[in-house]
Amino acid sequence: MKKLFSVILAGVILSSLAASVSASYDAAKVADVPKVPSADLIVIDGEMNDQVWADAVKVEINQFNVGEENDTRGTAYMLWGDDTWYLFYDVKDAEIVPPTEDAQNNTPWTTDSVEMFFDFGNEHADLVQQFRVDCDGWLSYYTEGGATSIYGPEASKYFGDYKVTMDAEGYNVEVAVNLSEWGLKEGDAIGMQLQINDMTAANETSTTAVWNMAQSLGAGSWDADLYDYVVLGGALEVPEEPAEETPVEGGAAETPVTADAGIVAAAAVMAVAAGVVLSKKH
Repeated sequence: MKKLFSVILAGVILSSLAASVSASYDAAKVADVPKVPSADLIVIDGEMNDQVWADAVKVEINQFNVGEENDTRGTAYMLWGDDTWYLFYDVKDAEIVPPTEDAQNNTPWTTDSVEMFFDFGNEHADLVQQFRVDCDGWLSYYTEGGATSIYGPEASKYFGDYKVTMDAEGYNVEVAVNLSEWGLKEGDAIGMQLQINDMTAANETSTTAVWNMAQSLGAGSWDADLYDYVVLGGALEVPEEPAEETPVEGGAAETPVTADAGIVAAAAVMAVAAGVVLSKKH
């Protein structure tokens, strides 16, 4: 009887420990996101041509969430600057479906698109801000609970700039999100989730597949209590451009006079002067 009681007690303890672990997710830090010291260092053109992207935080978006799993995947690159969050999405999607006007205006999540979910303050509360750009460049902004829901050109005020380009493997989205409203600064922590919505046919009423960045407990789109977080890091050190030489008239650059050259020149002058004196004596 005592043995049976011990087994039951052990089971109760293990169950309570498991419940405790699942109820209190200890969020993990993804990385320090480097700061771009000047907005002039990034041109939003849908191409990863700017030098600063080489130092960006890289995140794989390959965690299947809902729908019908396929081969679509993505990689996101992150930087930040004064009042701006920079994101570059490289989406591998073999079948890009042109969004319908109806879907863009009413159900934009049912389009081939990328999404960003931010928990500013990293509070794990119902305060998530959602930003979306579809493969056709259609924007949307949404706050959890629907207090703000804006689809289309009116949402552009929440985006500093954006550009979508296509390539042989899918599409790229380069976007600058306007963060001026939140007054973020170096050292702040931001809970976040990045997402790709993938369609395989037009006029569907739900997404075929949704992919999220990997999370320890498989957080979905709005699961702020399970978001991992990033920290706003210090400014990147960008090497200065080498100064160009200024050509002189005639096309030849002046040869600088060094100390050794000066001594040689002075000796030559003295030799000439000595020759003049000798010639007078003769």
